Amino acid sequence: MNEPASPPPVWLTLPDGQTVRARLHARRWTPSGWRYRVGLPVWSVTPERDVEPVEYTVWVPADEDDDYVRPVEGADYSTVPVEERPPPRPSHPYLAPPPPGVDMSWAWTVEHTRAAGPGSPATGTVVHEYGCALAPPGSPELDLDEALTALARPRARACQQCAAAEVLTRL
Repeated sequence: MNEPASPPPVWLTLPDGQTVRARLHARRWTPSGWRYRVGLPVWSVTPERDVEPVEYTVWVPADEDDDYVRPVEGADYSTVPVEERPPPRPSHPYLAPPPPGVDMSWAWTVEHTRAAGPGSPATGTVVHEYGCALAPPGSPELDLDEALTALARPRARACQQCAAAEVLTRL
């Protein structure tokens, strides 16, 4: 995929309320609305124990009612690519090599479990392969990074009925 030579800047609001300048790499429409892939400059430690700047990228909700990503005045966003959302994949009881020429990129979704039914606080998270029969209908599609992040949260587990447990717990 061709990205702009220099992705345009955006203002990104972090979970703690700080606003930082980031770069907009791509846009994607999902069943739950627009997502923007933004890059944040951060420090990283090298194997030689030096510190160097790197860019961390993440998909962020970007609908009108979300205030996470805002444009920088005067920036041109016409060259930011709109990525196609991959079609949902059927759930598999086991992993097998894909047929020749078939794209087998994985997509995931999250279910928030509740102890006392709808409206009660979430008590845990179950990560499913996108298309799993046990996943709640209309759940947003996640990429691998988002699925692994969700799985790393407290009280999270991978679904045992689809490929989520087999694939994600190996990474």
